[in-house]
Amino acid sequence: MNIIVQTRRLIIREFTPREEILLVNLYKDERVTQYVNKRTEEETLKQFAEALKQYKDGSGLGRWGIFNPADNDFIGVCILKPADSDPTRIELGYVLAPKYWGIGIATELSRALIFYGFEDKGLTEICACTHPENTTSQNVLLKAGLVRDGNVFWHGADLPFFKITGKPPLNLPR
Repeated sequence: MNIIVQTRRLIIREFTPREEILLVNLYKDERVTQYVNKRTEEETLKQFAEALKQYKDGSGLGRWGIFNPADNDFIGVCILKPADSDPTRIELGYVLAPKYWGIGIATELSRALIFYGFEDKGLTEICACTHPENTTSQNVLLKAGLVRDGNVFWHGADLPFFKITGKPPLNLPR
């Protein structure tokens, strides 16, 4: 398995084929799916299979698992990849298990992905969107250095849009 980024509290890495159940179970929790598009188990499995294929394309972008380095507990899933709604833009996103909410994991994760995108992948812009009522994730994006840039019609809805451009001065432990 390929580690994308590691911080003190997070390991962001490629999923292994037998970890598909982690993603399926994450999306079964109604608290988790409150602000994201609902998926059937079949859709989740298809998305997981596509992520495994994408690892082989050499882009270094994709959908990855987030794990606790202390005990390998599954924290959630994240993306840094061409946006489904606009493949010319690189989208940052995440879904975390509820036990990891409210302790700064989402901000740490977002900053780590931004650092990776700019430093390791040479990106010049990273964007994200949230459900209009998900003010917690909107605040996470702002704390991670993104700025609000109107709304965008993505994922079948008009959503608050955030972006960060250039090369932010982020000093994250590697």
